[in-house]
Amino acid sequence: MTRKTKLAFGAVLLSLLTSLVVVLTGSSGAAPAEAQTPTRHFLSNLKGSTAPFALGYTLADTGSTSVLSTLPTGVQAVFWLGQKCPAPVDATFKAKIDALATNPKVFAYYLSDEPHISDCPGGPAALRSRADYIRAATGGRQKSFVVLSKVADYKAFAPAATHVDLIGLDPYPCSIAHPQCDLSKIGEKVSAAQAAGIPPATIVPVYQAFGQERTTSHYYNLPTATQEHAILTEWHRLVPSPVMDYTYGWSNQSSANPTLIDSSALQQVFATFFATGG
Repeated sequence: MTRKTKLAFGAVLLSLLTSLVVVLTGSSGAAPAEAQTPTRHFLSNLKGSTAPFALGYTLADTGSTSVLSTLPTGVQAVFWLGQKCPAPVDATFKAKIDALATNPKVFAYYLSDEPHISDCPGGPAALRSRADYIRAATGGRQKSFVVLSKVADYKAFAPAATHVDLIGLDPYPCSIAHPQCDLSKIGEKVSAAQAAGIPPATIVPVYQAFGQERTTSHYYNLPTATQEHAILTEWHRLVPSPVMDYTYGWSNQSSANPTLIDSSALQQVFATFFATGG
């Protein structure tokens, strides 16, 4: 057998052995694709209820450390440390973060709900000090989170200014002004957020699951099951794989009644959406 023939025979043999490995192991030896972390599902105003966890919610709102140990396996907390107009880091804030920094039940800290730059010009700098402290104390394991309601606030409170990890956008499309629900509000706010410097990876969709039909100031309507499905579908089209999403909300409040707790049909819509990934 000549040297050239031996080399050719060796190449054929190597090819056959490689094919055999693929057949036996089901792998070509290439590195597997990295699994995408599933979206976490946050629901507010639980008021001690555990029923939503059966629907697929994996993040609970709380401001009590004693609640953390009662959360079931697979459920973490978005811990409320919120202020309408955030103040800079102080000793009390540092002590709270230091106490929770290694707690695996804390996923994120809810630092502010709908701050407005016109009312709170020092808010972005204050949030930056808080977000930076959380990141340093937790090694980035726990996240900082705020919700913004007005487009005028997007640029001022964007991550470049606040260093916040996650920003909720809450266009509520169903109201007496839009009884069929104006889904264009969702796209308008997502586009405005990106134009203002809020990266898609930081956007947290906020889903409307409340109305005001049983309040003294009725403007928002509780979506029907069909309308809710359309809301979720539109959000999924625009922000398909968020780190977390946020449903507002579970229990009744003076400004939100009825809510998700009142509609088994809406609960089923969310359960199906979470189970199928959109």
